[in-house]
Amino acid sequence: MFKILLIILINITLFSKELLFLNYPKSLPSKEVNTSFGKELINLINNSKKSIYFAIYGIRNQTDILKALIDAKNRGINIKVVVDSDSRGNNYYTDTNQLYKYFDVRTDSKSHIMHNKFFIFDEKIVWTGSSNISDTGTGGYNSNNVVIIENKEVADAYINEFNQLFNNKFSKKKYEHSLENIKTKDSVISIYFSPKSNTYNKGLKNIVKNAKEYIYIPMFYLTNKQIAYDLKQAHKRGVDVRIILDASAARNKYSIHEDLRKQGIKVKVENFGGKMHNKSMIVDDKYIVSGSMNFTKAGNKRNDENTVLIENSNLAMQYKDFFLNLWKIIPNKYLYKNPNPESFESINSCVDNIDNDFDKSIDLEDSLCFKWWTVYVYLFV
Repeated sequence: MFKILLIILINITLFSKELLFLNYPKSLPSKEVNTSFGKELINLINNSKKSIYFAIYGIRNQTDILKALIDAKNRGINIKVVVDSDSRGNNYYTDTNQLYKYFDVRTDSKSHIMHNKFFIFDEKIVWTGSSNISDTGTGGYNSNNVVIIENKEVADAYINEFNQLFNNKFSKKKYEHSLENIKTKDSVISIYFSPKSNTYNKGLKNIVKNAKEYIYIPMFYLTNKQIAYDLKQAHKRGVDVRIILDASAARNKYSIHEDLRKQGIKVKVENFGGKMHNKSMIVDDKYIVSGSMNFTKAGNKRNDENTVLIENSNLAMQYKDFFLNLWKIIPNKYLYKNPNPESFESINSCVDNIDNDFDKSIDLEDSLCFKWWTVYVYLFV
């Protein structure tokens, strides 16, 4: 009866100190951990020896990850947690309250967002990227990316950030402590923590301005006008600029994608159902950008975020292949129009039990899903 998106799930890793995990969106949200990076997260939890510190937006419907953390605590692992909450102490994700029952948890309770998604294991391994710990994130419904870095300098930078958050220094109360040009066997790594790092201007602007061949951006929200200007300039000098944007984010009144389209930049809006949730960039078979920061003013200047810039040709080329495969999956008509995020135009969005367009109506309660269903019944049943 319903058109189902083929499940395509891949794990891309390099056997060095920097590992890259990517997943294409699968057919529906899942309480099972159905992503390579989610399974690797459980593996890291299970193999931790002394400590796990993590800062996440929240947790929902991922009992295997929660159980692994509880088991780690029971075997004596020191676990500390930071999560987001609003001024009333509420979190967007329904199971976040479970963390308070088992662990030492801190939260910001302010209007800005603690939007990080990172873990630090034994003060030497960092797991970070765009994925939330949820049935749509680590469960696999959304498109996401995660990097794992085993490097003491990188881990120390994340511990510094975590300690500030854990000691109730959020957003602009923190001090600036970005880390640049850390050389490993295969990579050069720089790390920026919003809002103090001014991540775009300090860390990402130069790679956009100096791009020679291509800039590929798989992105959830894209509203930053400075980035828009620099992308237009890159396009004018002949750089192949392509963007894949989330369908719900395309409805945001501040989205810059229509302006970029008018300038000749190719922007496809996804029709997966699951979100285009990556917050990343690939440049010239040389650089990848990963982390929690959307390309927005709030992500750069207000929220608590982390962004990793990695110079590594192998990772860049593999991420490029992933991006181009996603590009092929999305119909070309969405170079010019925007699919409604909750309608049968967006595959599975009317049967996923998710409020994809944030209008407080889910699946057949949503007018566009209901309209399609009534037409289907009238014509075919």
